[in-house]
Amino acid sequence: MMPDYSSKNIRYPSQLAIFLGLTGGGLVIGTLATFAIWTMMTGQPFPLKAEDILQPKYYNVNMVLQVVSTFFIFFVPVHFFALICYRKPFTYLGFNFRFNYKQVLLLIGILILTFPLSGALSTLNKILPISEYWAAKFKAMELAREAQEAALININSFSRFIISLIVIAFLPALFEETFFRAGFQNLLSRWFKGPWVAIILTSIIFSLIHLSFYGFLVRFALGVVLGFIFYYSGSLWLNILLHFLFNGIQVTALYVMTMNGVKDKNVEDNFPLWIGAIALLLLLYLFKLYKQTSALKQSKYVEEITLDDEFHNWTANNS
Repeated sequence: MMPDYSSKNIRYPSQLAIFLGLTGGGLVIGTLATFAIWTMMTGQPFPLKAEDILQPKYYNVNMVLQVVSTFFIFFVPVHFFALICYRKPFTYLGFNFRFNYKQVLLLIGILILTFPLSGALSTLNKILPISEYWAAKFKAMELAREAQEAALININSFSRFIISLIVIAFLPALFEETFFRAGFQNLLSRWFKGPWVAIILTSIIFSLIHLSFYGFLVRFALGVVLGFIFYYSGSLWLNILLHFLFNGIQVTALYVMTMNGVKDKNVEDNFPLWIGAIALLLLLYLFKLYKQTSALKQSKYVEEITLDDEFHNWTANNS
């Protein structure tokens, strides 16, 4: 993880307060923007019932609402947070291309192993003992989430497939990785001088916002994987690439199944727990290699940033 050479010396509790305040503001602005866009595009007041929004005739509107809401909720607050708290906001956020082909190849291997691990965790999630009351509650939430996803991911043509790759796969990867890894995790890992608390807490929140109990462990594990990818490399583009590929493979599978008339479009297959255990061991090995490869790249980058910052401090003191 990059040192705080570009910090404006704002204390971390104050940074967290700024981050949360901007996130709240982004949520309000994003909500108001979706209301306005709905009215402009449909000529109707914003509906009170979710089923009205999810009608097939509003597919294009929903695509626009998805982009606008996630942009204001996830991307805009972090951008302004970095501008307020750091002299080099893009350095802080990790928008750099300081990675090599070895890291990308290891990233592909990590991506492949996330699918059997996710399948095993999905199996584990379903056998966790819960009361009938909460089982009914979680099932209702799952059905509501599936209805929303069905409206958004209605991929019945090639043009919609391309739109889905952008709106459902790439932009969420860009916006969510900026918010969770470059913003929230980055702040916590610098504050606590280590990755574990930051990555675990960020991954829990990352999973909770998807409102799926039966997918909680899957998304939590994905958050942990993405968290260490960012922590070891310091390049957010690697996170965006893995997140995009993870989403894009599922979007592509849905498109292929739809075009071939498959009715059961469940792309989150279950795997036996023993397969997940093997995938986890292989993941740990690949992460060991990824950490070593990233460390070599990072050491040179830290040296360059240090020299650049020393020059900045010298010119500031002698101006």
